[in-house]
Amino acid sequence: MLQELRRQTDLGIPSDEKGFRSIPMSVISEALGYVPNKSQLWNDMLGLKNETIAYNFLSKDGGEEKYGAGFISEWKVHSSRIEFKFPSFIEDVVKGLDEPRAIFQSLNWEIFNHFSGKYEAIIYKLCRDYRGVKRTPYFDLARFRDYMGLEKTEYKEFRDLNKVVISTPVKTINESEASDITVEVQFERQGRKVVGLRFLIEPKTQSAIPFPEQENSEAFRFAKVHIEPAIQQKYLGLRTELEIEACIERANEYGDAEASKGREPNYGALYRTAITDGWHVQKIEQKNKQLKEEKQRKAAQEEIKAMEIQKAEKAKQAADRIADTLALFNSLSEAIQDDIREKFRSTLTAIPIRKIFDKQGESAAMIRGMFCDFFLELNHPEVKPNKGKASALKAT
Repeated sequence: MLQELRRQTDLGIPSDEKGFRSIPMSVISEALGYVPNKSQLWNDMLGLKNETIAYNFLSKDGGEEKYGAGFISEWKVHSSRIEFKFPSFIEDVVKGLDEPRAIFQSLNWEIFNHFSGKYEAIIYKLCRDYRGVKRTPYFDLARFRDYMGLEKTEYKEFRDLNKVVISTPVKTINESEASDITVEVQFERQGRKVVGLRFLIEPKTQSAIPFPEQENSEAFRFAKVHIEPAIQQKYLGLRTELEIEACIERANEYGDAEASKGREPNYGALYRTAITDGWHVQKIEQKNKQLKEEKQRKAAQEEIKAMEIQKAEKAKQAADRIADTLALFNSLSEAIQDDIREKFRSTLTAIPIRKIFDKQGESAAMIRGMFCDFFLELNHPEVKPNKGKASALKAT
């Protein structure tokens, strides 16, 4: 849905009059690798609504703002599409508006994810956002504890707070080869007591990038669990991207079958087995079989369509021939028409057919074809003026 929002934003496509955007079910099915049912989708959307985004945000003037929202605010599930509304925060992030862009678009998430500790990651995020002004806003200790997500019972002594939450994370950031900043903590004191702090920031040239480009390989886009970059590289050394994608699709099918039996699949292990053992062979054969069957189905449909067109053309030609022949017949005098009708009637040996002719004449559905054939074969002396047209119709 975020990708669809980005696509629509880039193309200038607005939401509808009630603020909803929609994504086709075919796009969702392609991304998931299977067609989800409406009940499943409804539960997924409910889960997204109930999952909370909450954060403390510091504006450049140091003012604090607290924000909370679900990942979606409203939704509708149809058989052919999903309609949804994101909260304004996510809309702003995708559109690249001021403050969200400062947090999410300027932040190097590869470096952020490189830090294994919770506190060093939070301090990196904070300092990276203020790299341009080279200092963060001032925090008193209570506000800093709240920003770091600490409970009142955690690290009550400042020496513990400093060691675990401040000094050690700052040291880790500064020593990291992946980090693009260095950080210095500046304490505010009243006498010997620390009452607050701010961080000073300087840019730094990275000596290592933790995540290689292979992490974003399209081969892993259908994976249902995160696959570490190092493992991705290992897999890419064993199989081509096309083969890996087929292995993952086959493993997903196996995992879905296990889940339907009430057994929780271990997708990480499944992917390892599938790629190592070469499950792609079976999946590619299955795809090729499906492509062949689809090709045969389309060829059969085209053949049926061509036969129907040919049949319709023949029917049209026959109808036109009958209409023109009856028009020629009707151009004759009443006396000649009656004479020809009498001769035609004498050829009708079947009594039911003769009764239909007596009642409805030569225009009856069961009669007009036979009558036109008879009329065009008839060498009546009074039809000579129209001999050319009659011959043409006879040839037709």
